[in-house]
Amino acid sequence: MLYEIENPATTKNSVILLHHRDNVAIARVFLSPGQQIALDDITVLTQSAIPVGHKVAVRRIATGEPVYRYGNVIGFATEMIEPGQHVHMHNLGYKELDPTEVSPVEQLPKRHTEKTPATFLGYQRSDGRIGTRNYIAIVAASNCAAYTSQLIASSFAEEPLPPALDGVVAFPHGEGCGQAIGPDTDQLQRTLEGVLDHPNVSAALILGLGCEVNQIGHYLGRSEAAATHTAAALIDAPRRKFQ
Repeated sequence: MLYEIENPATTKNSVILLHHRDNVAIARVFLSPGQQIALDDITVLTQSAIPVGHKVAVRRIATGEPVYRYGNVIGFATEMIEPGQHVHMHNLGYKELDPTEVSPVEQLPKRHTEKTPATFLGYQRSDGRIGTRNYIAIVAASNCAAYTSQLIASSFAEEPLPPALDGVVAFPHGEGCGQAIGPDTDQLQRTLEGVLDHPNVSAALILGLGCEVNQIGHYLGRSEAAATHTAAALIDAPRRKFQ
């Protein structure tokens, strides 16, 4: 039911019944004692003042009976509530819900619609993950190789790339050389492992001088750390659709 709430309140639109199952309605405006309200075939005279937004009984609710709003139980009457009475904390209580006291909540039927599964263009990796880009990463093991990584990546800027390759990206940084092995090194290695193992990276070139603290062997599986599974060679992976 639609209510013309922008218009001045009348007998028929001064309250709103939120659900056909409800035994209380909501006051859209302040209701004075003795004011008439009408809902379909129900006409009620308010027994007391009803503040805006408060509940007014539209049916008789016996002591202990459930009070319904939005079609659901919101509490139980602590005394006899007559139509037109204000329903609030003074006559509405709460208790453990007994399923035998109330009927099941009305469930809306599920809509069965046939939809085409959503798809996107991506690259499936050997571990089952799917990337949305296909990059070659040029990773510097330390700051000593940072500039070299940038030079290598920039050398491809003007070169035509294979259709399945989105770009060659450098990952320079200022760590990995003159530092003690500890939390900073661990953080650097976790960060670079994230680059090498990213599903958008199909291949990687790791640069080092051999004297840095952050040794290349860490990423190639020659240390106790987990090795990256990123391929070391460029693979011309075709672009396919994945669901």
